[in-house]
Amino acid sequence: MKLYPICPSGLKPPVRSRALKAMTLIEMMVASAVGCAVLLAVNMVFMTSARSVAAMGNYVNMDAKSRNALDQMTMRIRQAGNLTEFSTNHLAFTQPAQTNSFLVYNWDPATRCLTEWKTGDTVTNTLLTECDALTFSLFDSSFTSTTNLTSSKGLSVSWTCSRTVLGKKSTTEDMQQALIIIRNKSVL
Repeated sequence: MKLYPICPSGLKPPVRSRALKAMTLIEMMVASAVGCAVLLAVNMVFMTSARSVAAMGNYVNMDAKSRNALDQMTMRIRQAGNLTEFSTNHLAFTQPAQTNSFLVYNWDPATRCLTEWKTGDTVTNTLLTECDALTFSLFDSSFTSTTNLTSSKGLSVSWTCSRTVLGKKSTTEDMQQALIIIRNKSVL
C-alpha cells in the first residue's frame, strides 16, 4: 500500500498516468508532417484525375465537332456544282441549277474558325472552332494532285484542332479526310 502525504485539504493528489498526459511538441510536429504528406498525395491524385477527365472531355468534344463538320462538308461538296475558287484555306462552288448562287468554305487563321456560307443565307455557319491548321488539296479525276480548277474532280481536307486543359494547351486532334468527290461536276 502506498502512502500519500496528507494534503491540507485532506484529498489525495491526482494520479498521473502516461495516458492522461498531453502530446509533446515533437509528437505534434510529426503528426502535422504526416498529415500534410497525406493531403499533398490526395491533392496530386485529384489534380491528375481532373486533368485526365478534362482531356477526355476535350477529345470527345473535338471528335464530335470534327465528325459533324466533315459530314456537313462532304454532303454539301458532293452536291455542289463547279469549283470556282480554290486556295489551301478557301473554296467556292456554284450551286447546281441556280444562277449566281455559291457555296463558300473559308478557314481564317486569325480566328481559328472554318466557316460555311451559302448565297441567300443571312448567317454564316461556323463548322469548326479552335482549329489551329487547315488545308484543302485539289485532285483531278485520276486522283492526281492538281491546282487546275477545270480538271478538278475531288478534294481532301485536313485540319488540327486543339483545346486547353486547366490553362495549358495540350489536347490536339488531327482530323484527316480521304478524297471528297464533287459529283455534279462534269469531267473534261
